[in-house]
Amino acid sequence: MKTLYQKSWLAIVVLITIFNLSGCLKDDFDTPPTNIPEIKDEQILTFDQMFEKLVTGKITNIQEDKYLEALVVADDQSGNIFKVLILKDMRGEKGISMSIDENELHALYPVGQVVYVHVKDLAIGYYEGLPTLGVNSGSTVGRIPASLIRSILIKSGRTAAVEPLKVKYSELNSTHHNRLIQLEGMQFETATSSTTYADANPADPQSINHNLIDCDNNKIILRNSGFASFAGQTVPQGNGSIVAVYSYFRNAAQLLIRDVTDVNFTGERCDGSGGSSGERISVKDLRAKYAGTDVKIGSGYVQGIVISDVVNKNLNNQNLVLQDGDYGILMRFTSAINVPLNTEIKINLKGGLLAPYNGLLQVQDLSNQGVEVIASDKPVTPKVLTIAQIDLNQHESTLVQIQNATLIGGNKFEETTIKIKDGSGEVQFFTNKAATFATQSIPSGTIAVTAIVSNFNGKQLSIRNLSDITGGTPCDLNDANADCDGDGVANGQDCAPENPLIYPGAPCNDGDPNTFGDQYDEQCICKGTPGGAGGINENFDGQTADQDISIAGWDNVNVKGNRKWLAKYFSNEKNYYAQATAFGNTGPAEMEAWLISPVIDTDKASEFSLRTSFQSWVHDGLSIWVTTNYTGDPNTTVWQEVSGLRIATQGDTNQSWIPSGTVDLKQYGKNLRIGFKHVGSQAKNTTSYRIDDIKVE
Repeated sequence: MKTLYQKSWLAIVVLITIFNLSGCLKDDFDTPPTNIPEIKDEQILTFDQMFEKLVTGKITNIQEDKYLEALVVADDQSGNIFKVLILKDMRGEKGISMSIDENELHALYPVGQVVYVHVKDLAIGYYEGLPTLGVNSGSTVGRIPASLIRSILIKSGRTAAVEPLKVKYSELNSTHHNRLIQLEGMQFETATSSTTYADANPADPQSINHNLIDCDNNKIILRNSGFASFAGQTVPQGNGSIVAVYSYFRNAAQLLIRDVTDVNFTGERCDGSGGSSGERISVKDLRAKYAGTDVKIGSGYVQGIVISDVVNKNLNNQNLVLQDGDYGILMRFTSAINVPLNTEIKINLKGGLLAPYNGLLQVQDLSNQGVEVIASDKPVTPKVLTIAQIDLNQHESTLVQIQNATLIGGNKFEETTIKIKDGSGEVQFFTNKAATFATQSIPSGTIAVTAIVSNFNGKQLSIRNLSDITGGTPCDLNDANADCDGDGVANGQDCAPENPLIYPGAPCNDGDPNTFGDQYDEQCICKGTPGGAGGINENFDGQTADQDISIAGWDNVNVKGNRKWLAKYFSNEKNYYAQATAFGNTGPAEMEAWLISPVIDTDKASEFSLRTSFQSWVHDGLSIWVTTNYTGDPNTTVWQEVSGLRIATQGDTNQSWIPSGTVDLKQYGKNLRIGFKHVGSQAKNTTSYRIDDIKVE
């Protein structure tokens, strides 16, 4: 009997190789399976056969020991689709929404993956009007438990091209639900320079419904999640094609995009405005059009990556700097433009004026409606040059890096006398007085500077933000004679500095290992709280996602390998937590990381609890210890392992938070520090462990 898939060790090896070459997936997931089942033709259930069981107002158990053969056409990678995969029948044209109680599904089942869905224990029904596959929860189609995913959703070892169904607006009907479709001639009904896909406010993200319209004024909703990675991006203002999942919610059809690359609104709007129509002009060729006389541009567009930083304000808010390959140019708009650093965009040049301003070549009078976002997070690698090698004819408005340099001629960034100097010469260093770092003190010592080459009647360099400078000697907050906020008053006498990073309440280190929560007081003195008098209540909410945990009074130490405990943020739960893992191509061969608490006086607080979780269990990598004599080095410290705590382990559900229960720490001594130890290895011990809500009361 011919089978859909023949076992092949070669295919398996290729699959594993492809996975490894693809790099570390978001949140570091486990490796692909090494065994793929043999599924025969007679075991396949088509979507058409499954849909025969679909009844309005009823949840139907499928109860057939068969499999769907399906293609993943949309996943949750951008965060705009939540706990759902959109599948298309490999043997027909229908699509289905599969509801799964798991996050980061794209890491296991990405777009283009062919899968087999074992439907025996599944149910089909309508969820708010949309056909959905899941489990029978009585009154609705429920999410498939995470613990059952691997037994229900099985990788075939194959991939296939994902092609949207091209359809006219007038042809859309319920048969297109859960299909990846492509519509032409669409545009956002409302699209200004400040219109974003959704509200990405980190404190309270909000989803937004936008109306898309065509030139006959037909409308359809585009639904965008506030948790999507592109939520804060500006919508394109032109007209064109969109690829999206055709969905339905309650009484309205709606579209769901997978990412902004699904939106290609490059043409002029129905009223003739906006868009990035015409032929593409490279920035190199655009610059070459200027030959000493101003040039009015009639048509065309440029495409490149934004290398200026609107957030840190070291540039006029009507300007951005665009780099295309080895060439760049300043673009000036008719009103403030808000496009983030490292965003790839198209800009409609129609009506723009190519002309210099104080020596700097730029395109002026650009319409804000002529900007289309192509992709985000595409940083440009700076060209490493000496100061003498910088040539305005070639490098103006591009990103460069000057190594082995110093800043001279002043104290604060905003001072006009400051220059960058290296062994080949020196050049003007310019900072806008409106920049967020303008009043801060410049670093001393040898530094590397990444900067935009500019021109103001002569060569000058400008950084985008403080991360553009590395090395040197940063200002020491504990040095009473230093002036860390650049207001002319030394730290030791400064009780009203302008920089909130210093005063009041800024973190510091008073040098006493028996105190925690060290902060500057109103006298600018660094003080800590003795011996854990207030216990511990740490939920990591003050941390920065994807950065090493850094909390006053806590130690984060890597004994083996190059990784420490990392702060992570799960947007759908609005929750920060700490994670340690050796998974991924960049993971260490051997890993041992410790997160160590401040001192706890168990006479004052001793009831210890926390929550733990893991992603893709492979090994038990987390253990919890206490010590009364922490030396500053976990290797030379005498530890006692804490017993009686429930830690997430094999058999628990991926990413489910497991309460530990409570343990009284008095049995281990009086002045204790708690050590959260994670061990792992890239080759086999790859479980990602997470901790949160650590309390000692």
